[in-house]
Order: sequence, then C-alpha cells, then structure tokens
Amino acid sequence: MLQTELPRGRGRPKAHHVDQLRTRTWFFGVLHVSGLPSAYAIEMRLDGDLVRKRDVDVARPRKWDGYKKGKKVPYDKPGPRNSITQAEAVFPGTARWFRSPLWSVLRGDEFNQIQIEEALRSLDPVVVSLLFENEPSQYEDQPRLAPFDHGSRRLLTTIADKSPSAAARFDALVAMVLLAKLSEAISSPELRELIAQTFAEIQEPLRKSPVLSEVYPELFPLIRFHCRNWIHVATTQRMEVSFAIEGEALKPNEAFSELHAMLVNWVENP
Repeated sequence: MLQTELPRGRGRPKAHHVDQLRTRTWFFGVLHVSGLPSAYAIEMRLDGDLVRKRDVDVARPRKWDGYKKGKKVPYDKPGPRNSITQAEAVFPGTARWFRSPLWSVLRGDEFNQIQIEEALRSLDPVVVSLLFENEPSQYEDQPRLAPFDHGSRRLLTTIADKSPSAAARFDALVAMVLLAKLSEAISSPELRELIAQTFAEIQEPLRKSPVLSEVYPELFPLIRFHCRNWIHVATTQRMEVSFAIEGEALKPNEAFSELHAMLVNWVENP
C-alpha cells in the first residue's frame, strides 16, 4: 500500500510529487462534494475549533490552504486529526480521491493480476458493474473480470464523459490505468491497444469534469506513461510509444513521422 509522507518541515524530506498531486486532487474533491467556496470555508467547517478571531485578523492553521497547493500532505493514519477521515465523515465519498489505487500505480508500485483485480473491485459501483460479470461462476465467491472489448471501451468512455458523478468519472480513469497494468501482467497487446484508444478518447471530456479540471495538466502526463502504445519490432521485443502532447493527439502524418524516426533510431542503435 502506498505510504503517505509527512508534510515537509525541519528535518523532514519533501513529499513525493505524486503525493502532492494526490493531495491536490483530494482537496478539489472535498471542495466539489462540500459545495464550499474555499479552503478557508473547509477549514472553518472541519477545524473551526482551531480558528481564533482576533481584533485585527484571524489566526488559523491554514492547513487546507496547504492541501490546495500540495505543499502539505495529510498523514493517513488513525487518529483524531486525520484530515481524510474527518472530511469523509462530513462529506461522504471524498476519501476515495485520496485512497485511490491510482496513486500507487503512479508511484511505481508493482501489482500482480490478483492485486489489480482487487483494486478494480474497489472502484465506483458504476465502473465495477461494467468491468465484472453479473454473477459469480459456480463454486466462486465473486464475479470474474469480464473481457474488455470495444463495447466495454465505449461504455467506459461514456461514463468518463456523461456520468453525473464526479467520482465515477474519476474511477473510469483509474480503471483504465489499472487495465493498462493488467495488460502488462498478462502480456496482452489486444488489451493494451484498447487502453491506448480509451485514453485518447477520454482525455477531452475529463479535462472539463469537476475536480480533474483543476489537476489534469499534471495528472495526464503521469498517466500517459502507463498507457503508451506497444509496437512489436521483433518477436520478443517491443517499443512503447505515445502520440500525444498535453492531451492533444498528433495528426496522423506527425504520428507516423515520429514513429518512423523512432524505428530508424532503434535499428541503428538497438
């Protein structure tokens, strides 16, 4: 499980950039679900006992301002001042933004096939119902992961584009990243191709969705690394390439020119 680092302080290392992005995404998730206008308003709602109004100003921790900027990272351990648990108690559903398996993937944690399926089961019910069979097979406790095909790809894209739930739209993105990891675990070029297509399609609607609209310039390049196309240049060798820049797909002639240059370089410098 991904371990959260403490906020930077004297003698403490700087938080990992993925944890900083994780915190910012979670903050905007709390802001969206709460309907509150600012970090100050969230702080008053959740930590109002720590705010002191003085004659000329207000003394407050500014913890939530730090979360908004990613300068502070909450420490997700049991305790009375666990910010994730505090927010979840008042604004249900917000903890999933912080505790999502997405951040472990982006940190580079290794997953096997069983762990990937367990992570997929933890996602929003709308996404889970798409990815898994309706009923368990005989002598099994849980439904199996369904084959991911072009129909599944279109439905996942529709969730990312049209779902009224910001959490479901986010988890459509998370599912795609986990399926990219699954394609590696089971060495499936067919699944990998579908995932690369899915990422190309869902970027634009997600850039306009609540919460992700605030963080996509940092988030999408990290995800793109895990969703690159595979090109098999030999029976036992493949290249991973991406034909996108900041979420914009390259034109076909630009893509093929880039691919040609990469292949020439690979042949000359294997």
